[in-house]
Amino acid sequence: MVSVSSQRPTHIRSVVILGAGVAGLAAGLRLSKLGCKVTLLEKADHVGGLSGGVWINGNNYEYGPHAFHTTDPQLLKDIKDLMGDDLTDYHRTIKIKFLGNFFRFPLVMGDVLFKLPLKTVLHAGLSFLWYFVDGLIHKPEIETSETVLRRFYGNVLYEIFFKNYIINVWGIPPAEFSPAFAQQRIPRMNLIGALDNIRSIIKSRLPNKVTTENFVENVDGKLYTTRQGFSLITQRMADEITSLGGQVILNAEVKKIKRTAFTVESVEYLHGGALQTLPADGIINTLPINEALKMMEPGMQPEVLHSAEALKFRALVFVGLLVDRPKVLPSSFMYFREHSFNRISDLAQFGFHVEPDGCTQLVAEITCNQEDRAWIDDDFAKNLVITDLVSEHLLEPGEIIEAHVYRAQHAYPIYTLGYEKHLETLLKTVEGFPNLETAGRQGRFQYINSHIAMKMGYEAADRLVS
Repeated sequence: MVSVSSQRPTHIRSVVILGAGVAGLAAGLRLSKLGCKVTLLEKADHVGGLSGGVWINGNNYEYGPHAFHTTDPQLLKDIKDLMGDDLTDYHRTIKIKFLGNFFRFPLVMGDVLFKLPLKTVLHAGLSFLWYFVDGLIHKPEIETSETVLRRFYGNVLYEIFFKNYIINVWGIPPAEFSPAFAQQRIPRMNLIGALDNIRSIIKSRLPNKVTTENFVENVDGKLYTTRQGFSLITQRMADEITSLGGQVILNAEVKKIKRTAFTVESVEYLHGGALQTLPADGIINTLPINEALKMMEPGMQPEVLHSAEALKFRALVFVGLLVDRPKVLPSSFMYFREHSFNRISDLAQFGFHVEPDGCTQLVAEITCNQEDRAWIDDDFAKNLVITDLVSEHLLEPGEIIEAHVYRAQHAYPIYTLGYEKHLETLLKTVEGFPNLETAGRQGRFQYINSHIAMKMGYEAADRLVS
């Protein structure tokens, strides 16, 4: 593995940022304000990454709509200053359709008590108490997401609500997931969870510095959106970088990161059918960390490449529908257990401007691997989603004006058992280069929200020039 150098670069003037998602844009904005010459290389034809969207026939289809929220005072001020009156308040509602009933998310005790059969409720209560007490006494030999979820909910609710859902969405059972997945992604439903919620509410009303380490998903602070969703925020960030003298190059696919023993020196990328080389004093990576290290030239050591191969991502196929109706869903998001898609959103619920008037957009998300048919076959993916929506009596085929498919190859980092040691190897390798930083969901292989990715971008920029 590359040793960590104690020397930091003293004169970072030009920085190349790999990826123009929200982390890369935040880093670029920070560096541009510090007077650095910034160039962002983005493979897609638009900025924003998973926090952005694609424009089709005058409408913006996002990669699963995101709302902006944070308790970090500096980040909140920066976005408010950037967006002005275009930033509007937003109230999010989420429902889970299961066993013929709608359940609120995060799971609420009242829904469990009154919407499940009495016999199931009694079994669930006894199971919850058993696993809660047992968890205080015994520690499992191998901690997994399955053992964590059983402590959180008991075995009955774990089997009903989580086990098959996780298998369908992620492609592997909870017993093969690191405990970090359940701890970071699944909220608790017990006394401790209630106390955590109270603490979160209090914290959300106070300015609070955001930490990016070991992030646990929580909706802290007020929710905001725009008439074009989070995409308008990311586009405004790109425009601000350009106005400060930076450059955002779209349709630019990074091919190689050229280095000496302890220094990255340039980036080779494909643009307009030609390979081009861009020298840099420093580089900030927001591409998948494993893919970025495999691009190094000369190549990295075998143990680094082994860890790079060990980290896996889950892909997402999005099916966007333009529907001849003002609203379709009873909430912003809906989760389903039995259908081809695990989540669907109604963009009218987010306040999106949709053309023509009186219409809305639905965005369904199918998790898959790249060899799955849904990833390869557009018509197959569309038919899956439309058939399931019709079977739910949410719409009729005649109401669909347009249907589109778009994709995200590296949507979710998969926290398999033992992934931590491989990620540590890659992060330490990056730390061995004093003029290289990595940030964002893909860049740090961390399942985070958009505002945390932005904070990571800030921190990466500050470390690079400090």
